[in-house]
This record gives sequence, C-alpha cells and structure tokens, in this order.
Amino acid sequence: FLSSLLRDIICSHNLFKTTNTVATVKTCRHRHHHTMGKPSTEQQPPLSEDLYLSYLNNDDLLPPLTGKTVAITGTTSGLGFALARTAIVKRASLVLLLNRTSDRSATSEEKLRESYLHDEEEDAETTTTTTRTVLRSIDCDLQSFDSVKSAAEAVTEAVRPYHGLDVLCLNAGIMACDDIRTKDGFDVQMQTNMLSHFLLASLLYPSVREAAEQRGEARIVSHSSSAREMVKKLEEKYFTQCHGGSLGGNNASFLSQFLLGKEGPWVRYSQSKLANAAFAMALHHKLQAIESKIKSVACEPGYSVTSLQDTKHFVSVMNLFPKQSASDGSLNAAMSCFGPDTDSGDLFAPANVATGKPIKVVSKGIRQKTGWIGGTDKGTCDAENQKLVWDACEKALGIKFDV
Repeated sequence: FLSSLLRDIICSHNLFKTTNTVATVKTCRHRHHHTMGKPSTEQQPPLSEDLYLSYLNNDDLLPPLTGKTVAITGTTSGLGFALARTAIVKRASLVLLLNRTSDRSATSEEKLRESYLHDEEEDAETTTTTTRTVLRSIDCDLQSFDSVKSAAEAVTEAVRPYHGLDVLCLNAGIMACDDIRTKDGFDVQMQTNMLSHFLLASLLYPSVREAAEQRGEARIVSHSSSAREMVKKLEEKYFTQCHGGSLGGNNASFLSQFLLGKEGPWVRYSQSKLANAAFAMALHHKLQAIESKIKSVACEPGYSVTSLQDTKHFVSVMNLFPKQSASDGSLNAAMSCFGPDTDSGDLFAPANVATGKPIKVVSKGIRQKTGWIGGTDKGTCDAENQKLVWDACEKALGIKFDV
C-alpha cells in the first residue's frame, strides 16, 4: 500500500506545492468520507470534477436510473453528496438520504433540491415524460442502534410503493477518532462504519430482495477505504463492547501504528474499513450460493478531498499525496451502485491508487493484479476475515442475518 502511494508521490507534478494545515479538533460524528488525512484547503483552487462530469454525461458509463430506488447513508457532504447528486441527475425515481438530523443535513438536502432536481419534462424525440425524482431525508444516527432500526422501518415504508429498494449504499463513516464508546458500548468507529451498516443491511435485505425479483437485479454497496490495506487480519476485540481507552488509546503516532504494530486511532479505523470490504465479499459469496439476483459490491475513493476532513489525529505527510475532488472520488461508488458492467464481488478503486478513473481491483470476488506488488485486497478476499466480520457483527448485534 505505502509503495503504491510512494509511486504516486513521485509521479505527481505538484509534490512540493502543498501547504500543511493544522487540523481542527472536533467530536467524531458521521464524516461521510474515507480518506487518509486532511488536505490543505486554505487558499487552494477547487479540484477538478472533469472526470466525474465525463461519466455523469455519458449514459453508456452511467445509464439512466428511471424506476430505481436508492438509499445512501451519509450525504451531507463529500462522497455521499456527490453520489446523491448522481442518482438525482440520472433521474432515479426515489432517493433517500440517511443522515443524523442536523442543520447540515437540512442544508445539504436543500442544496440537492435547488441545484439538481428538475420538474417533469418531455423528451421531444420520444414524446415520453421523465418524472421528477422524489427526494427524502430519513433520520439515521449510526452511533445508535435504535436509530438505525427506526431508519430501516422508515426506508421500508418509503420504498413499499416502488416494490423494493434497488440500491443500498453503505457510505457514511468517521475516521481516526479517539478511543471512545457509543451509548451502545462499542468502539465509535467500528459501530459507525461497520456494525450499524451490517444492521441496516440485514433489516433492509427483504426490500432489496424484492427489487431484485421485480426488476432483475439490486445492489448492496459497501464503501471502504485504502486504509483497509494497513491491517492484514480482522480482530474480534474491535467488534465487542469494552471500556473506552482499551483499544490502543490515542497517543500512538501514525508511523508507530503501521511500522511497529502499535494500536491507536488509525488501526481502529483500518479495522473498520477492512471489515467493510470483507463484509461485501462475504455477502457476495452467500448470495452466489443461492443464485441471488442481488449484487454485493465494494469501493474506495482513493485520496478524495472533502470539506469535513478534520481529525484530531491528522497525518500531515498525507498532504504530499496526489488528491482528487470528492466528485471524482465518488465515481468508484457510482460505478458500484449504478455501473452497467458491475458484477457481484467487484471492488472499485482509482486506477492510480489515490486518483483516477474507477477500475476493478477485485472482480467477482477474485483479486486482480494491479499496482506494483501484484494487487491489493489479500485481507478483503481472505476467507477467515470474511467469516469473522459476519460472525462478529451478528454476535455484537444479537441478530442473525440470514441470506
């Protein structure tokens, strides 16, 4: 992983043009991004979204979504916002925004409405009418299992008139947070990034299955991170209730965590992101075993800049890496959710590790030979990791997710 990023640093023309900034300390809530540090955004020109627009404006790459229903966690900014924009512009029939209720979530919904929603219009060539997307927010606090259960009930009711949920994108996430616990007693990163998403997927599975039966396919998409490569094996202790400060604390440096094996904020984050990818592959294999029409897909955005990349445990060296806009980074999720050639068991990532067009680094559950060292995702495709994430999530939640 680090070798691949070093390659990108060497190849970047802007290697020495980035100014470091000091991260603002904020309480970890849903950050809706999956990058490895906070880039300098002060006095920097906006990053291009040309790549994103080239996909958005090409129906062969991202076909129309008429008749489709889409639910996305974490859409207040960054990747989730861009993905919601894509679903709206491609005229999905229903787009559900699952966020913790806040001024930010209300503002982002209004921006989506004002900027991208269109009234019904008639195609002059076909004389067919394209119906305006229905956009709706649903309260979903991933740091509360009770909130997730209520959100699942609301989504189920919302998609009932449409005969199912076509796409469930498990996107929201937080990064490199302190060693604290949710009110449910779990590591704040693992519950937000993995446990609550597992719960949501299990509760919405019947709606996804109905859409697949009605329209030939449906998808459950898990948003991971390049940080999944920084740990090789999942450990059950990160999925269990425990006291705050018992999973490595907050003081280990970034380098000591990944060069010396010390526990800390980034290891906890990486555990949750490997869990996301391994879950997607575990679900893929279960679905294949029953010849389901549901596709389980994963993705990661490379180094994508969002406005909310503030973390107490910021790693300033990440400012040296090539970076791309949130819109461009969201294409990996867009191809996972909406791409015409997407198969169950695929994992999309940027072609140049940190930036670039989406490519499959895992295809149909099999690692592809990409990069300098013969490919990524040994941990993602590891059968033990896949079994552990499934069993550990079921145990933590006290449920059975039967496929």
